[in-house]
Amino acid sequence: MGIFTIPPTIKTPINRRDNTKYCRYHHEIGHITEECRVLKDEIERLIQRGQLRNYVRGNDQKPRQPAQENQQPRQEGEDIEVRVIIGGPATGDTNRARKNYARQARSEPFPHQINLAEHKNKAPRLSNESIIFIEEEASGLWHPHKDAIVVALRIASRKVYKILIDNESLADILFRSTLNIMDLVGAKFEPIKSTLYGFTGDSIHSKGVLNLPIELGTHPCQHIQSVEFVVVDCPSSYNAIIGRPTLNAIRAVTSTYHILVKFPTVGGIGILKGNQQAS
Repeated sequence: MGIFTIPPTIKTPINRRDNTKYCRYHHEIGHITEECRVLKDEIERLIQRGQLRNYVRGNDQKPRQPAQENQQPRQEGEDIEVRVIIGGPATGDTNRARKNYARQARSEPFPHQINLAEHKNKAPRLSNESIIFIEEEASGLWHPHKDAIVVALRIASRKVYKILIDNESLADILFRSTLNIMDLVGAKFEPIKSTLYGFTGDSIHSKGVLNLPIELGTHPCQHIQSVEFVVVDCPSSYNAIIGRPTLNAIRAVTSTYHILVKFPTVGGIGILKGNQQAS
């Protein structure tokens, strides 16, 4: 196994496992390698010990990044940061639009704030209930865990599984392989000038932006949101990523401990429950 430790035997009885899935780390059936939580924990352990530094960009392999004003060179001994997807059209698709967005975000008070009290007749009134999470909502989960929030949603009336809820992503992502399976006849891409940068710092070129409706929650606490998905053609363990643009738009609050997402709707507080096994 090299630097990897020998994994423990899968506890699930072999007659209850999915014999169509094989893990190359366990060398057993039951799940695929990409979904192996034991392997993910082992990789994280090796990263923390610095044993995978050859696979992380360092001083001699600086990732390509967009030009930044007053950017300081990385000092010797400074930690290497592995970031999530950034960029995309959320803050504007031109340099001028992005600068205007940044200028507004720094101003006091925010010039783009909307007084919701003055727009009562323009949109349905959402529930003003407090969004809270209680310990009972974490029952039924394996604890302790390090799992992400992975949900299933209807996108353009298609049920799509393995969608990652990512508070750190500055774009809503739809992977091209998922789009091909969805078979959306007549879907039209809008061009995009922005470049995504993620994970290793490499640029990810998109195929364009596709505006699609998503359905969140169940009746009566249901919400339909139009989402500008950036379509990218690259391998992924997920079918799509819901990032900050949509989470902020629906006023969502997430709890990775509970593997839950909650958001206000006209009928009350909507809930999206993640699938721990899919994380």
